[in-house]
Amino acid sequence: MELEQWQRDFDRRVEEGRGEIQARIEGAERCCKEVEEARRRDWEELKGRMMTAEEKRQYEIDYIQRLFATLTDEYVNIIRSVGEDMRQGFAENRAEAEEGRAQLRANTEAVLRMLDRLPPGTVGDEPEGA
Repeated sequence: MELEQWQRDFDRRVEEGRGEIQARIEGAERCCKEVEEARRRDWEELKGRMMTAEEKRQYEIDYIQRLFATLTDEYVNIIRSVGEDMRQGFAENRAEAEEGRAQLRANTEAVLRMLDRLPPGTVGDEPEGA
């Protein structure tokens, strides 16, 4: 039961993470397109004419290089945040496991103390005919 709940929670977090990553990537792409369009308009205003085919090709190459650089930075940030989330999750799991071990130790000690208080011959004694 607990394992199934953990699996559902994990699947939910993965889906939320996918959505967040997709939104971040789409935002970065949208930003790059807007910046590139503004750069093209500024260039055309400065030159006072439309771009030639060669100039458009060069701008497209520049745009692709800037897009790759931006997306690479975004991917690095995503990977870092995922790594930090994983480290935090592992730390929480370790803390929960340590808490469980401490509880188990306390329960074991309590049972052993109770067994020590029983009168001799009551633990493990079975009738001879059994």
